[in-house]
Amino acid sequence: MPIDLQPNEYALLEYLLRNAERVLSKTIILEHVWDYGFDPQTNVVDVLVSRLRQKIDRDRPDKLIHTI
Repeated sequence: MPIDLQPNEYALLEYLLRNAERVLSKTIILEHVWDYGFDPQTNVVDVLVSRLRQKIDRDRPDKLIHTI
């Protein structure tokens, strides 16, 4: 079943998949996915991870995206 992703959602998912065995901080994700320095006021990573969860994990009993 195809999943419709926005370009920034796709970029985040690709980065997560390429680093599936690593724990990635918000800072690392911001720097590598958006080439964006850490801003403690931004919630862009939280928002996009939430969107990915809704699109990918919503109907799955075994969740694919995990937060540590």
